[in-house]
Amino acid sequence: MQTRPPIPNPEHYDIDLRTGFVPSKSTALPEYYNPWRHLCSQIPHLLQTQSVRSTIDDLEVLDTKHLTTLAHWQRAYILLGYLSQGYIWQDRSNPSSTIPASIGDPFTKVCDHLGMQPVLSYAGSSLWNWEPITGHDKDHTGSDSSASSSPDLSNFRTIKCYTTFTGTRDEDAFNLVPTMVETEAGHLIPLLLGVHQYSEDLLLLHLLPVLEECTRTFTKMTEMLSVLFENCDPTIFHRDIRPMLAGSAGAEEKGLPDGVTYQCGSGRRSSGGTRGEGGGVAGVKCVGASAGQSAMFQFLDHMFGIRHESRFLVTMRAYMPRHHREFLQAVEALPSLRQIIDANPSPNDQAQVTTLVNAAFHAVLDAFKQFRTRHIAIVSRYIVQPAAAEARRLRAEGKSTREERGTAGSKPVPFLKQYRDETVLR
Repeated sequence: MQTRPPIPNPEHYDIDLRTGFVPSKSTALPEYYNPWRHLCSQIPHLLQTQSVRSTIDDLEVLDTKHLTTLAHWQRAYILLGYLSQGYIWQDRSNPSSTIPASIGDPFTKVCDHLGMQPVLSYAGSSLWNWEPITGHDKDHTGSDSSASSSPDLSNFRTIKCYTTFTGTRDEDAFNLVPTMVETEAGHLIPLLLGVHQYSEDLLLLHLLPVLEECTRTFTKMTEMLSVLFENCDPTIFHRDIRPMLAGSAGAEEKGLPDGVTYQCGSGRRSSGGTRGEGGGVAGVKCVGASAGQSAMFQFLDHMFGIRHESRFLVTMRAYMPRHHREFLQAVEALPSLRQIIDANPSPNDQAQVTTLVNAAFHAVLDAFKQFRTRHIAIVSRYIVQPAAAEARRLRAEGKSTREERGTAGSKPVPFLKQYRDETVLR
């Protein structure tokens, strides 16, 4: 008998059995890091007054030795990621190619610890970037006063972003709707992995309710996307939020031909692993935060046997936390549900079970496709349509325009349409 590959334990990979890749609790940083927290709380004002850079230049370099838990490192990543983006894009017509050591030194250390690229990614803008809404959620220092709270992460009215560029609910919605969606899908991780525990003769019988639950969940996830339409103005997103999420890769026309350098002490390190004296990071060219960096959807794709022709999503794994990348690698040793169904037909006297399971499986794929169709509508409304309007304005003024791409560098709508269509391809 063929030995089955081991089933990975999600909790060994920083995955909550209920909320998935989203932390189930909001955690406060030690008071030592209040300067970072306070500065992030001022980002909207500092951007408006063009004083992000001067303020960060005066900031003391803080040691990372007081980050004692994984949640601390994740919180630090959010704060330093937002400060870095604010420093680079304070003046969009003249972005800064150098990040001072005051944030560059600790940020590169935090990224190394988490196994992430030195840029604000999806995990920092969405997965980890939530805190509960209460009547007293911040004290005068800017610290969390409700850090141990566990609100309903599927309810937009109970949560807000830990850090934003604009201080608006529009930005909360854009960042946290993905958080809500991922939380809704979180319980599917142990549910789908649990299928592999059943013996072959009972597998299809146990698979049917699992598939039905997946269909219900995907339907709820699709419904949650309406929260974004209701709470995020496309103009505010395109004008004020999206530019701040830009990466340094492919940013030559924006003023970053050589990428970004993170100063660390007295030395620098070249991107790609070539270290210089002192340990700085030079020539960094990273893409910006993108939903393509979600481990959840790559997990679901594998579990349902969905194959994508493009290698884009594979390259996005470099921007995931190390634990999440390693989880995907472990999961990919397991057969997909499609393979399980094909390899385990019911006996002739139970042929109806096979028919029901196949129907349930295709119902899941149809629900997943509907989710992705809705996602395309979001991209059209928040990226394509505002960009087209801006291009028309620029052409009317006799100015040149450039092709619109997603924050991760892809052509958003063609890519997502292919992604959606591949969901139901055999």
